[in-house]
Amino acid sequence: MRKYLLLLLVILAGCSTSVERDGQNLKVIDVPLRSSNHEIRMSSFVDSISYIPLETKDECLIGFVDKIVATNDYYYVVDKQKTSSVLCFDKLGKFVRKIGERGVAPGQYVEITDVNVYKDRVYLWDCSMRKLFIFSADGHLEREVKEDYLAATFYVLDDSWVAFCSGYKTNKAYLKDNSFPNLLFVNIDTGQTSPDLYYDSRICTTGIVGSDFNFISNGNLVLSLNDTVYQALSPSILKRKYAMRFGGELEKAQKEYVERLKTEKIDAYQGDKLMKEIPCMYMFLETPSYSFLRYSWRDYYYVGIINHKESDTYMESAGYKQNAVVNDMDDMAVFTPLTTYKNAVYSCISPGRFVESKAFGKQVELDDNPIIVKFELK
Repeated sequence: MRKYLLLLLVILAGCSTSVERDGQNLKVIDVPLRSSNHEIRMSSFVDSISYIPLETKDECLIGFVDKIVATNDYYYVVDKQKTSSVLCFDKLGKFVRKIGERGVAPGQYVEITDVNVYKDRVYLWDCSMRKLFIFSADGHLEREVKEDYLAATFYVLDDSWVAFCSGYKTNKAYLKDNSFPNLLFVNIDTGQTSPDLYYDSRICTTGIVGSDFNFISNGNLVLSLNDTVYQALSPSILKRKYAMRFGGELEKAQKEYVERLKTEKIDAYQGDKLMKEIPCMYMFLETPSYSFLRYSWRDYYYVGIINHKESDTYMESAGYKQNAVVNDMDDMAVFTPLTTYKNAVYSCISPGRFVESKAFGKQVELDDNPIIVKFELK
């Protein structure tokens, strides 16, 4: 029997607060950081929900949904671990093509680190090879670009400029004043580079819990141990968009932990435990109507909702080890966003929830591919 695993993300929602601006037009948000459960109804920001079952056949089986990239015409589903593939489906869910091949031959990648789509070209980053593979709209390899930077995620800014984020990886070639850059702008045509977001080289990076969800939409970037939402812009511009204020005591605790990382060897298990005591941002999703900021503290999971239609009013939801967004619209989809495109948020759901449903005009089987969920926002 075909098996698959879906990446389940806990997304939550809740009460409003004000947004201020500093002298440089940076928006400053005082985060409530609730320590009790607070729910929000999905209907307060979602206009409609639609479901797109992805075609299931041998050449397009999905093992694990790591990322979805939505465009005008297609959905690109990235499965890094189980099948190590990038699969393209049309807007009705019909399989179109597979992008690239895994292997050791010329033109093949060894592993998928991250995937972007820009002007119908598919960009695949293999950090193990330090290569950026660029495929045409019909899936043919156009070029390979070799880089000397270890990056966890990236974002294509235009035809020439790409922004890479290291996620606190050590890039010794870019050491400057005893610091490493967490961000590197690269012109893939000329080789020009511009580093930014430096961190102290003494920091024990194994003690930092990173995020795989940087650069999900519009070049927006958040980093562990950093309370600013950034946006990478072409050609090599880094914009500070939001400064999140979590309160004096917690900001002090964060700084103390950074100092501790400079003098102590902390492993990943310790880091995961210690970082629960400080607020950590790990995803920022943007649409014309709303932006969604995900963060955690202790065993609470939060989403901050920035309402662009109402002067960037800020709402925060909180859930103790649970999803605090209530689906009061159809009682089927769970609001677990993976990406955005235009004014919609996209996620995926197990077909197991639809086995008995006739909603798609056919019987959904338990071992079918995942179903894409589109949340059209108000």
